[in-house]
Amino acid sequence: MKIMSDIFLYNTPILPEGFIFPQTYIDTVINSPDLNLEPWTFLCRDMATSLSYYGSMLIKYPDHPLIPFAIVNDETGYFNDGYVILACFYGNDKNGDPRVYYHDYGSRNKDIAWDKRYYLTNFTSWLETTKEESAQFKLDMME
Repeated sequence: MKIMSDIFLYNTPILPEGFIFPQTYIDTVINSPDLNLEPWTFLCRDMATSLSYYGSMLIKYPDHPLIPFAIVNDETGYFNDGYVILACFYGNDKNGDPRVYYHDYGSRNKDIAWDKRYYLTNFTSWLETTKEESAQFKLDMME
């Protein structure tokens, strides 16, 4: 089992004041280190990449902080057309079970109004969706 020190949860004063990671997320990354959600991977295993994408999200969405926690970087382009996709917690959501937004670096729809953006209700919903996507992706890659 991975120990907490191997997990980077932005353990610095850079997160929005009052933001709390969902306990289900923390439990998942600590207790299921071998969870294979390909093509998704958790960013908490790489501090530098986490910080880089978090900085990028703060610049792009200064009024709506997005805290990246997972990334798709499918080099085959099958899942993401070769572009990075991030799953991000909504930093303004302080209830301990924040919404999850996606940021797709390949999206051509750049001017979506914030209130019209697609989101999932929480990490549990994201994880269920991602497990289904992962199973389909692995099946498609075998064919």
